[in-house]
Amino acid sequence: MNYNENVIDDTPECYLFSNIKIQEIMNNNKRMNRKREKKVLVVLCGLIGILTFVGCTTQPKESGRRTFPTVTVPTVYAETQARAEYLVMRYWDRFDFNDTVWVGSSELTTEQALVEYLSILPYASYDVICKGINQLLDRADQNQAMYAFFYSKMEFYFSSPNSAFRNEEFYIPVLEHMVKSSSLDQPRKVRPNAILPVLQKNRPGTQAAEIHYTMASGVKNTLSNVKSDYILVLFYDFDCEDCNVLKGMMEESTIINEMQAQKKLAILAIYPGANMEGWRRSLVHVPASWINGYDHDEEIGREGTYEIRSIPTLYLLDRNYMVIMKEPPFNYVEYYLDSILNPPDGV
Repeated sequence: MNYNENVIDDTPECYLFSNIKIQEIMNNNKRMNRKREKKVLVVLCGLIGILTFVGCTTQPKESGRRTFPTVTVPTVYAETQARAEYLVMRYWDRFDFNDTVWVGSSELTTEQALVEYLSILPYASYDVICKGINQLLDRADQNQAMYAFFYSKMEFYFSSPNSAFRNEEFYIPVLEHMVKSSSLDQPRKVRPNAILPVLQKNRPGTQAAEIHYTMASGVKNTLSNVKSDYILVLFYDFDCEDCNVLKGMMEESTIINEMQAQKKLAILAIYPGANMEGWRRSLVHVPASWINGYDHDEEIGREGTYEIRSIPTLYLLDRNYMVIMKEPPFNYVEYYLDSILNPPDGV
């Protein structure tokens, strides 16, 4: 469907994958996104808008405050995805990108509108999401103050560890636009140029980089020797509270245990640090059903095969070592695996 007659088809490439599961992943994430978004008060209006698609007007809380100019979805768009994609492309049609009051005294209204817009994205296809993001930033790029507001807010929401909207796949087209923007000088492009190669490693839909590891017995092995329908890779530190909490959640997970019992899931736990004595002492606290090893040659850090920005970090792979999920919250992994164990009716 053509949601905007002015949309140019030669939108900069957003690394679309013909052989993969990005759309499948986003579909599985939709319910989890709803739960996370409810924690953020300003998202509530956006969620109602997604469910009803009648337009959600941001109401002023005090006299004189601006109201965001919303659009209404034509009734011809009956299905949820079609209505979402219409909004992804047309949400900002009535917004004046030349009026800097929107990013000045009315900044709060604009940011709430942006948050509501971001809450719509997971309901659209990835190619439309990329086009929508590029179109939004193209419009904002007419004015430096406007552009600075939108790219900085989108960076925060897509990359902040505590953001309900954290999503590297959505963050990539923002960084690509920043690199090409005429509003940013070269010094301001250094950071996005540095971040992009990091995010492009081990993306969903690509084959995971090899992992060489050594087990407690001294036997050396590789990721490519792990044979299972699904492989859950856990990068962890034995002396990490968050890692121990996650490990406990994984041990108690009915879904994880059932997948392992059916020989459909292998868990590969990798310690990328150098404290071998501490790691060996911790082995008694790791389930025997897990494959546990350490990065003997410190290849991950030295070669940068995996950019481990925080510990713990999860990757979910398929039997061909293709990345299904990169750095997902554990509840996303559970939901995805549950859809494998208990597929919806008719699937």
